[in-house]
Amino acid sequence: MALNRHILMDSLPVNLASRLFWKTKLFRNSQDSLPYEKLFSSIELKWPQIKGEGFYEVPAQAPQGEFDPAFQVARWRGDHYPTVIYHHGNNERPFNHWPLVRNTFHDIFLAGSEPFPANLIVVRAPFHCSFRSYLKHMGHLSTFSTLMAVSVKVIENLRNYAVKKSSGVTVSGISLGGWITNLHRAYFNSADIYLPLLAGTAPADVFTHSVYRKLTDRKARNNPEALEKALDFKQAFAARQNNNVFPLLARYDQLIRYDKQKASYGDIPVAVIERGHVTGSMAALELRRHIRDHLALIPAKSINK
Repeated sequence: MALNRHILMDSLPVNLASRLFWKTKLFRNSQDSLPYEKLFSSIELKWPQIKGEGFYEVPAQAPQGEFDPAFQVARWRGDHYPTVIYHHGNNERPFNHWPLVRNTFHDIFLAGSEPFPANLIVVRAPFHCSFRSYLKHMGHLSTFSTLMAVSVKVIENLRNYAVKKSSGVTVSGISLGGWITNLHRAYFNSADIYLPLLAGTAPADVFTHSVYRKLTDRKARNNPEALEKALDFKQAFAARQNNNVFPLLARYDQLIRYDKQKASYGDIPVAVIERGHVTGSMAALELRRHIRDHLALIPAKSINK
């Protein structure tokens, strides 16, 4: 593949980070994990009482210890609107909107000239207060797989909340959030539609074969089977036969490799943008259009009270 700006913008930040954080490579301490089914059953959430728009912490207890997910009810337009539950990408701070700091939730849903036609809830994954905090906790593969499982359970509780409000539910997310979107479909499949962005069903490939492997400890890179067993969920995803998932990938993505992740969807059609991971994450108008266009697929009976 010819070198272009999309590839460079994916590669350069990872190369820099690998030098800065060489002492805190991912999965440096252990490479084993419980399967997702056991993680879901072992996680306990201290669920808050939702009193409208605002921020909510959700203390979580898992076999690996305490986790700190949270969510924001960012906009509630009314019970007759569909609800979008969105999960951010890796190393994002979804509650903060600062200049020069990436916030895909804000850029996709809140920065448009017209209000987005849905209720909006954004989930923050555990250990995403800072990148240093994330790397500190990600020495164990089991902590990362549990992070994903915790976010999935938060999404399922939010889905239950939205359904009680009589609105249809879309689950969407980008990169890490896209994996979590697909993982929710694989094991719960309770939303009306799923819109994973820049993600597939084979997360292990990111840490073993993409440019992001430079942030992964050598012991983990040399044990790809362990990462695939712990993180990938292609079979569970494929077992869901209903036509309710509409993925979007970036052709030049150096982290979520296009060919690998497209294949992980099997026969499911995949929308493609001519960008990389970083430039794709910045393509707010294209991502917004993909999400907005698919809201019309929610059954009318789910939208109208």
